[in-house]
Amino acid sequence: MTTSTTPNLWRHADFVRYWTGESIARLGVQITALALPLLAVVDLGATPVQAGLLNGAQFAPYLLVTLFAGVWVDRVRPRPFLIATNIIRAGLLALVPAFFVAGVLTIHQLYVAGFVIGTLAVLYDLSSSTYLPSLVERDLLTAANSRVQGSVSAARIGGPGLGGLLVQAVSVPVTLFANAVVHLISALVLVTIRHRDPAPPARTRTGVVAEIGASLRFVRADPYLRVCAFRAGFNNLFFMAMQTVFPLFVIRSLGADAATVGLVLAVGAAGSLIGAVLAARVGNRLGPGPAIVAGFGVGSFAQALIPLAGGPDWLVLTVLFGSFLLGGIGTTIGNVHLATLTQSVTPRALLGRTTGALRFLTWGTMPLGALLGGWLGDLVGLRPTLVITALGFTASLLLVLNSPVARLRTLPQPSVPQDAAVAGRD
Repeated sequence: MTTSTTPNLWRHADFVRYWTGESIARLGVQITALALPLLAVVDLGATPVQAGLLNGAQFAPYLLVTLFAGVWVDRVRPRPFLIATNIIRAGLLALVPAFFVAGVLTIHQLYVAGFVIGTLAVLYDLSSSTYLPSLVERDLLTAANSRVQGSVSAARIGGPGLGGLLVQAVSVPVTLFANAVVHLISALVLVTIRHRDPAPPARTRTGVVAEIGASLRFVRADPYLRVCAFRAGFNNLFFMAMQTVFPLFVIRSLGADAATVGLVLAVGAAGSLIGAVLAARVGNRLGPGPAIVAGFGVGSFAQALIPLAGGPDWLVLTVLFGSFLLGGIGTTIGNVHLATLTQSVTPRALLGRTTGALRFLTWGTMPLGALLGGWLGDLVGLRPTLVITALGFTASLLLVLNSPVARLRTLPQPSVPQDAAVAGRD
C-alpha cells in the first residue's frame, strides 16, 4: 500500500457519494442526541429520572438488538437498508414534533421514539460496516475507514453546536423536523450510488439464535477478532468508568465549571478528527499491527495524564487539553485500523453478524463501566478512580502487545468459518 491510495479514493465517485451520505447521517444523529432530551426537559418538563430513562432507551438497542440485527443485515443488501433506515428515521423525527404541536406528545411516547431511533442507529451502523468493504478495493479500506471516522469526529464536534444554534433560533420541535430533512437528504445521496452491492449468498436458514451463537464462536475462534473483542470490551469498561467520574473530578476536585468539561470534550473530539486524518499515513508507514499498538499506546499515555491535573488554572487546562487531544488522536488511529482488520479477516457473507457480535461484546461492558466508575468514586475518591482507570487502559494495551495483532505488517486474508451455522451450510 502506498500513499497514492488517497487520491485514488477521492476519485472513487461512489465512495464520495457514500461518504457524503454517511457524513450527513452522522450529523443528524448528533443533532438528535441533543434535541430529543431537550424536548423532554424543556418542553415536556421531564424530571432527571425521566431524562435518564430517555437516554437509556436510546442506548438499550445496542445491548438488546445488536446480535439479532447482525444476523438480519447479513440476509439483505446493505445499501437499500441504509436508505430505508434514513427514511424511517426521517419519518419518526417528523412525527415527534407533529405530536407535540397537536398537544398529544407524552414522555412515554418519547421513550418509544428513543428506542426505535436507537434501533435504527444500530441497523444503520451494521449495514454501513457491511457495505463499505464491498464498495472499495481492499487496499483502499484503511483510507476509507479513516474518512468515515473523520466524519464521525466532525459530527461530534459540529453536531451539538449546530443543534444548539437551531434550538435557540427556532425551538426544539422545529429542530427535530429540520433533522428529519437532514436524514432524507442523506437517503437521497445514497440513492445516487451506482455500485450495486451483490446479493447475499444463498444459504441455509439455521435460525437466528443458532446463527448468533455461531457468530460468537467465530469471534472466539479467530485469533485477531478474539483479541479485538477482549481488548475493546476491557477498554470500554474503564473508559465509561473514567467518563462517569471525569465531570465530577473537574468540577469538584479542580474547581472548574461545566463549560470547562464541555470544552475539554470538544478538544478530544478535535483530536479524533486529527487521528482520522493521520490513520492511513501511520498504517502505511508502520503496518496495521504496529499502528494499532502505537495508537492505543498514545491513548493509554494520555489517560494517565488526567489524574495528574492540578495547580493553577492554566496548568489544569494544559494537562486536560493535552490529555484529551492526544487521547483522541491515538485512540482514533487504533480504532481505524481495528475496524479495517475486522473487515479484512471476516468473510463478507458473515460481516453483519460478526460485527454485531463484536458490538455486543465490546459495548456491553459500557453500562458496567459506568456503574464501576460511580462505585469506585464513592469508595476511594475521584482522583484515585482516575488512576485505576488509567491502569485499566494500560492493561488493555498489554492485551494487544502480547497477541498476533501486534505483529501484523499486512492485512490477513478472511478466516474460513468451521461452524455450519456461520457458514450457512447444512
